[in-house]
Amino acid sequence: MKVLIIDDETHVREGIKLLANWDEINTTEIFEAENGRIAKDIIISERPQIIFTDMMMPELDGRELLKWIKSEKLTSKIIVVTGYEDYQFMREAIQNGASDYLLKPIDPDTLNETISKVVEEWNKEDQERRESIKHTRKLDEILPFYRDQHLSNAIIGNEYDGNLLTGVEKTSITSVHVSVIKLRNLKAFIGIWSEELCYFAILNVVNEILQNKNVGIAFRNIHAKQEVCMIYWGEHVENFNKQLSEILMTVVPFPFHISSSGQYEVETLQDAYIEAKQIIHEFNLLEMIECPVYLKANIQEQKGLNAIELLKLLDKMMEKNDISFFDEIINRIVNHLKEFNYFSYAQLENWHQEFELFLNRWITKNSIQTLHKISIDAYWNIRGHFELKDFLLAQRERVSSLLHQIGRPAKELNTIEEIAYYIQNHYSEEISLQEFSEKFYLSREYISRKFKQIYGENLSDYIVRIRMNKAKELLKFPRLKIYEIAGEIGYQDDKYFRKIFKKMVGMTPNEYRKEFEVKEREIF
Repeated sequence: MKVLIIDDETHVREGIKLLANWDEINTTEIFEAENGRIAKDIIISERPQIIFTDMMMPELDGRELLKWIKSEKLTSKIIVVTGYEDYQFMREAIQNGASDYLLKPIDPDTLNETISKVVEEWNKEDQERRESIKHTRKLDEILPFYRDQHLSNAIIGNEYDGNLLTGVEKTSITSVHVSVIKLRNLKAFIGIWSEELCYFAILNVVNEILQNKNVGIAFRNIHAKQEVCMIYWGEHVENFNKQLSEILMTVVPFPFHISSSGQYEVETLQDAYIEAKQIIHEFNLLEMIECPVYLKANIQEQKGLNAIELLKLLDKMMEKNDISFFDEIINRIVNHLKEFNYFSYAQLENWHQEFELFLNRWITKNSIQTLHKISIDAYWNIRGHFELKDFLLAQRERVSSLLHQIGRPAKELNTIEEIAYYIQNHYSEEISLQEFSEKFYLSREYISRKFKQIYGENLSDYIVRIRMNKAKELLKFPRLKIYEIAGEIGYQDDKYFRKIFKKMVGMTPNEYRKEFEVKEREIF
C-alpha cells in the first residue's frame, strides 16, 4: 500500500512517519510533498491509496487539492491533518472527499485508529470495484451473445426481446430496413484472422457508426453462415450502405457484399430479411461494380442453364474418359452468359450442387479414395467479384484428376493420390518424403518416381506449386502483409518466400500484387 504525506512543515511529516504502524497495513512506499502542486505530480504518477494532507499550504492548499482529487474521481482515501478545530472547516473537507481528519499535535493512538479505519474502507471499496469490473466484463461477454440470439430470432419470425430495438422506440419510428452483410472467403485468412476476429471487426465498426447516428443495430445472424445483419431505421439506406462499405474496405481484409430490403413495418422483420437475403443470392455476378452494395432494383429475371443437357455431356465424358466433353460444357456456359449477360449466385450454387452430386456418383462407382474439393467461397476476390474463369478451370482440373484416376490401377494410384491430397490440405506444414515412406511402407525412391509419373513433377516441386498458388490468392488482398502471407503458407522467413515466389512466378510478390491491382482497375 502506498502513502503520501503532504504538509509544508517538515516536523509534521516526520511525526506521521514515526508514529504510524506502517507494517500493519502492508505499506510498501511512503512519499512526501510540501505543497499541493508537488503532491499532484506524485498522485498522478504513483496513485497512493492513503493521502495525509494539511489544509493551509503555499502554492496549492488542501481545499483546492481535495477538489482536484474529487474531480479526477481518484480512489485514494484522504485524511486531513489540521491545527484548526472548526466544524465548518471540517464539514467542507468531508464534502470534498476527505475520509477523516486529525488535529495537531497528532496523538499516536488516534492516528493508528484512523489509519486502520480508512484502510479497511479502502479494501472494502477496492473489492467492490473489482467485483464491478468482473460483472461489467461478464456483461460485455453476455450482451453481444444475447443481442445476436434475439435479433437473429426476430428476422426469422421467432419471439425476441423488443427492448433491444431501443432506437426505434426513442425515435418513434415503426418502419425499418433489414440489411445483410455477407462475409466472403474467410477461410483464406484463417491463419491470419480467426473467424471470431472477422465478426468482431465487422460488428465493432458497424455498430459504432450506427450508434453514433442512432440509426440502427447490427448483429451476427446465428442462423446463417458468415452473415451479419443490420436493422436500420435511418434515412437513405443505400447511401448509408455505400459509405459503410467504403469504411469496411479499409478495415477488413476479406471481401463482403451488402444487400438491403425496402421499408417494412417493425412487426414484419422476417419479410424484410427474406427480401434482403433474396437480393444477396440473385444479384448479377457478371456486373463488376466497384461498391459491393445491392438493392432490389439490381435484381432481374433470369434464364437458367439447361442442367439436364450439361449432365448428359458429363456422363459421356466419364464413359469415354474424354476431357474434351467438359471443355464443351464450359463453352456452353460461356455462350449462355454472353447471350443473357446475367448469372446469379443462386444459379452458380445450383450448378455447383448438381456437379458435386455427379462427381460423388462417379467417385463411389469407381471406388476413388481422394478427390480434392473446392468451395465457391474461395473465388471471391478483394473487390467482391466472382472469378468465374478460375472457378471453372479448377473444376476442370478436378475432372481431369478423376479421369486420370479411373484410367489407372487403383492400388498404385490410391497411395500417390492420398499423398497429393495430404499435401493439398497440409501445405503450410513441414512435409518430407521420409514421412510418406514410413507411413505407406514404400521406399522414398518409389514414391518419388510414381509421383512424377502421375503428376508430371517431383513431390517437392508439387508442394512449392501448391504453396505459390495459395500465395497468389492471398496477394490479391492488399491489406495482408507479405510476411503474413509467407507465414500462412509455411515460410517463416519472408525473404526466402520472396525468392522462391520470384523463381516460380517470374516476378516478386509486390510486382504480382501491383499487376493484379492494375487489371482490376482496368475493369472500371
